[in-house]
Amino acid sequence: MAENISFTRNYHLSDGELILFSNTVAIAMRRDIDNFESYGVTISSIENFEELINEFQFLPDDEILREELSLAIEQRDAIRNNIANILRSLSARGKAVFGEKSARGRAISPGTITKMTESEFLIASNQVYSVAEKYLEELASEGVTEEYLENLRELTENFESAINNVSNMKMEKDNGTENKILKGNQVYALLTKYCEYGKLIWYNVSSSKYNDYVIYSSGSGGSGGGGNPQLPAPSNLRYDYAELAVRWNSVANATSYQVEISDNNVDWTVLYDGPDTEYFTNTMLSEHTYLRARARSSGGFSSFTSVVNIIYTLVLNGPTNLTHVPALPGFTWNSVINATAYQVELRDSNATDDDYIQLYFGNATQLYHSDQVGTYYVRIRAWNNEGTSPWMLLAYIINP
Repeated sequence: MAENISFTRNYHLSDGELILFSNTVAIAMRRDIDNFESYGVTISSIENFEELINEFQFLPDDEILREELSLAIEQRDAIRNNIANILRSLSARGKAVFGEKSARGRAISPGTITKMTESEFLIASNQVYSVAEKYLEELASEGVTEEYLENLRELTENFESAINNVSNMKMEKDNGTENKILKGNQVYALLTKYCEYGKLIWYNVSSSKYNDYVIYSSGSGGSGGGGNPQLPAPSNLRYDYAELAVRWNSVANATSYQVEISDNNVDWTVLYDGPDTEYFTNTMLSEHTYLRARARSSGGFSSFTSVVNIIYTLVLNGPTNLTHVPALPGFTWNSVINATAYQVELRDSNATDDDYIQLYFGNATQLYHSDQVGTYYVRIRAWNNEGTSPWMLLAYIINP
């Protein structure tokens, strides 16, 4: 018994995507050949890879083979239909000459031809031709001629050839599909090996060159969703205010991650694309910034995470080292991170907290103020668009 071997693709890309990306990787490998040499990859290795890609590219596509087979089947069926019309005509003429129940009448009538297999139909056509040729003189009264029967004979021969052609086309299609799959798997095996080398070379060195070796399908998820249901989205997407870092949890089998940012939750741009699970923004992200992330593997992108809306209040400490400086005369204090302005108020010892008078509101860290004799209280706090810090208080005495 012949062994039934099943051939399956080892890749999720289309054949066109595999060819295009493999050629792109070959170009990147030539650029990075000095780095690849430590992995035993030479120019000759790249040339062999390119030759394999070309062999795969010029194999007939499965779609072309299907179309050719479909055309052959249509041609076979068209011939069968023509023969069937002649057989029905001869059956009717035979019944008219010999009678419906006679042996000769039944011999020239093949029965229900629509349910016959191709081989059964071929046999029936040859039998009807032989009977009609034998009784041509009797059938001549019903308009049957030698030319009419010769046409049936030629059509029957053509039908037999068409049956063989369809059988051959089916075999060619199966063989062509298998060859295409096997060659594609060979290309993909080398592609994945070289891409792994490329990612190892550029990991934590160049994210753009690293991404040159990341395999994914262009149809595998866009900005609106994911195309690889086997790959989960990253979890715990968050923004670390203290370290100015976007972070997320790693995903098993992911080769890289993509983080997008938006200021309106509609229009998105890529903030980070690379293998790490954190990205330092260097400056604090604005409040009401939106973030989302997705993982990527050889099968494509995962779905996006839920959108994270950054809402926070910038923490303001009170200004420190508030000092009365008679030499100015006035006051000085230390600057505060995230402060955009400072508010300074003053009251004398006989007044209440409700009687503070504002002396200054601005972004400087010193204030000129003429001293007067007495005991005074001065207080200061920092400001930004999100709010204020606590008051910081200083008491001082000006002697006469």
